Amino acid sequence: MIQWAEVDSQIFDTYPSPKPPKGRDDIDEALDAVAAGKTVQLTLEDEQKMRGRRMVLGRRAKQRGLVLDMRYQSNKIIVRQRGSTGVEQSEQSEQLDQVEQMERSATPRASRKRS
Repeated sequence: MIQWAEVDSQIFDTYPSPKPPKGRDDIDEALDAVAAGKTVQLTLEDEQKMRGRRMVLGRRAKQRGLVLDMRYQSNKIIVRQRGSTGVEQSEQSEQLDQVEQMERSATPRASRKRS
């Protein structure tokens, strides 16, 4: 159970104010590129910072509504938006149309009986 009591508003002013939000950094720039459909590679100075950077990327991406695919090796992280394969959507739909046409032409048609 929480205990509470009314206090004078001057007491509120004695508590520290919240820190202002930090400015943009390299993670924001990388996420801008990922949001635009690019695949980016981040190279870290120290391999020991890998876990922290991966977590920061995931958190900030979630705030933007992005879902990421990340892979990492030694001091490098490769990031892309989940579902992105580097092929544009229009190219994917054209490829699917071509596959469907090939499948239709390869399937023999049943002969129809006329009565």
